This record gives sequence, structure tokens and C-alpha cells, in this order.
Amino acid sequence: MGRWWRWRRVAFKGRVTQAEFAQFASREGWWYSGSQEHEWFGSAHTWDTVEGLVVRFYTGGPVPVPFAEVSADEPEMCQRAMADAEAAAVRAFPCFSVADCLDLARGSSGGATVRALNGLAAVVPDRYSRAVGEVVIPALFAPEAMVRSAALRVVRMAAWPEFVRPLAAAALTEPDEEAACLARDIVAGLSGADVLTFLVRPSADKEPTTDTGHRSDDDAQRTAGQGRRSRKPGSAQEIFVWTP
Repeated sequence: MGRWWRWRRVAFKGRVTQAEFAQFASREGWWYSGSQEHEWFGSAHTWDTVEGLVVRFYTGGPVPVPFAEVSADEPEMCQRAMADAEAAAVRAFPCFSVADCLDLARGSSGGATVRALNGLAAVVPDRYSRAVGEVVIPALFAPEAMVRSAALRVVRMAAWPEFVRPLAAAALTEPDEEAACLARDIVAGLSGADVLTFLVRPSADKEPTTDTGHRSDDDAQRTAGQGRRSRKPGSAQEIFVWTP
């Protein structure tokens, strides 16, 4: 993948209605092109722009935070226009930033952590961030089911290959079957492999490396180890041996 953004997302702090967003879109000169249904994100109202952008507004469903997504058929050619559209939405509405969500998640527990992760799911960038991984991966193994579910939502929205290994661990050890099934499906979609593939890690010389000589998911694996150790000794997480 190049250095350009595939999408830009803006999560809204307050309740933003479809009518309010439509008024904003009209002021920006975007034209309404109907609604679409997304398997994971829910119903989206959609606008097109003269620059070739597609702007989708989600009122809050599977991701329980209203957010907008800016994309394009050829995003590499529309980077400036995408950034401008994102900036316009941030000026028009109170919004979450990634830093806001990470700060809240680090200093909270229970329901507050869930709210922070829900916001993060809506604004997670389209490439791996170590800071995000350090918050999300341990949350996949949290004692509270609602925190694990919110972390899984972030992973699903991010679709980062670096999340595959810790997500495989979560899929194999998650006590809730519905959540475990979703985790398995995401692993298969991102890697093309069954979660059991990750029970035994290939030797280092068979794994892809980055330009620095390190595997691309080293950070994710180390962070997952921290989350794994939060479970009781002797649990399934403790015998899952893929972490260095």
C-alpha cells in the first residue's frame, strides 16, 4: 500500500442527525445520491462531490457513534480533496480525534472504556498505529465482555493485517461464541487463513519482514502478550505460544 489514505473518517461527539448532516453537505456543494447498507457499519446516507469523492454518513448502528467516511474510487488521486472534506466536517461539528479516544481509554475502565473504544472504532486510521495497538490489543483479552466486544469493533473497522495474530488468539479463547465467530471471520478475511494456522508460529525466516528487518506485526505481538498476561495463569491465553 502507498502512503496515501484510502479513507478518512470523522466521529461526532454529539448526536448528529441525517438532516443536520444533509444541511452541512448542501452548504459544501455535495449532492445526495441515496442510501446504502453496509454489512458491518449499517445504513449510510451518501453524497458525491465534484472532486470525485464519496461521502457516507452513518447515524450509529453496529458502530454506536455517528460518523462520516470520505473515500474515492481512486483515492491516490484525491488526497487533498479528501483532507479538505474531513477538515470541513471537523469545523462544522464537535468531533473525536484518535488522541481523544486513546487518552480516555488509557485512563478509564468499564463503560468509559467502551465509549472510548466506540469512538476509536469510528476514527481509526487506515494504517497500523502502535499507539492504537497498545490500547486495542489488550482490550481484546479484557475480563469484561463489553470491553472485548468494543475492541473487536475497532479491529473490524481498522482491518489492519497487524491485528491478525492477536485476533486469532482472541478468537480461540473468547468464551462468547458469537464474538468468537466474528473474530474468526475477520481473521479469515484479513489473512485468508483459519485461526488454527496461528497456533504454531512459522519460523522467523519464513515470515515477511519490513525494511528494518523486523516482522510487520512485531509491535502487535508484543502488545498482545501484555494483554494475554492479564488473564489467569493456566488459561487458554497462557498456553497460546505465538508471542515472543
